[in-house]
Amino acid sequence: MHKLIVSNIRTRIPSTNHLYLLIFSIFIQAFGAVCTKYAAESTGTTLFFGIRIEFIIYFLILGGMGLQVIFWQKSLKYYSLSFAYPFRSLVSFIVLISAYIFFRESITFFNIVGLTIISLGIYFLVRDKEFLK
Repeated sequence: MHKLIVSNIRTRIPSTNHLYLLIFSIFIQAFGAVCTKYAAESTGTTLFFGIRIEFIIYFLILGGMGLQVIFWQKSLKYYSLSFAYPFRSLVSFIVLISAYIFFRESITFFNIVGLTIISLGIYFLVRDKEFLK
């Protein structure tokens, strides 16, 4: 039975549409991080009927986390975990750029060096995997 399940997983061929599932999962995760920062900066502000804005943002984040899990699991149907998981590091890029754009945070030399190392790591981890063949 175990061999049947493994062979079934290996025979699925990913397409570009399946890569979109993985990318969308990454963007939702980054969106949650940016929303968390926004909620932290807006403490005490009310928005609707006396409800504090950070609670509304927290519910949006929870909904996003649910979507992220669904898209992540769907992408794992078509990609091995050893291929898909390194791509989660791309969240760092999105969060850094978002922090610069939305919160006027600086991008330092060490941020660039760190992201370069992450990029090289992702490249070397996935270069021999199924999607790049």
